[in-house]
Amino acid sequence: MNLTGIFLPGNTSISNSRCWLFLFLILTLMFPGCRSKRELWQAPAEATDRAFYSTYSQKLGYTLGGFENPELIREVSSWLGTPHRYAGNSREGADCSGFVMEVFRTVYQVRLPRSSADMAAFSRNISKAQLQEGDLVFFRTSGGRRISHVGIYLSNNKFIHASSSRGVVVSDLDEPYYRRTWARAGRVK
Repeated sequence: MNLTGIFLPGNTSISNSRCWLFLFLILTLMFPGCRSKRELWQAPAEATDRAFYSTYSQKLGYTLGGFENPELIREVSSWLGTPHRYAGNSREGADCSGFVMEVFRTVYQVRLPRSSADMAAFSRNISKAQLQEGDLVFFRTSGGRRISHVGIYLSNNKFIHASSSRGVVVSDLDEPYYRRTWARAGRVK
């Protein structure tokens, strides 16, 4: 079959092999979806995300929603079980504000004040209904009106903090003790 008449009318002469090449290039450009699926396929992010959130759900003790910041989740999980130590801010021992201060420095590159009361003053007041991952939750655990405890809100009503009796743990805002001592929530970032 002579294709030169199809593509090049008139007296223009071109070899048949060049016409086939021309036809091949046109078809390749018209149908980019015909390329090898093997070259284009990559493991879906959801598969690796599912494994990540499943692993950290077990570590944290509650089901993560799959939307949480992986850097925050990894960092706070690495602190789980750290014993409480007044004025401490390392994995050898930390109090609530020392723990929060170090997590914020590492994850968000934000330098927070050292005490929970100063962190409350430093943050923007938000309602409990507005809580988002990474927000601060404040409590009055020493009686009176002064804020004396701080934690980091995660998701699903859970927050992580350095408890004076249990060290760094995940707790629920609806636990009676935290309902009773709730002061307010704050947003820094």
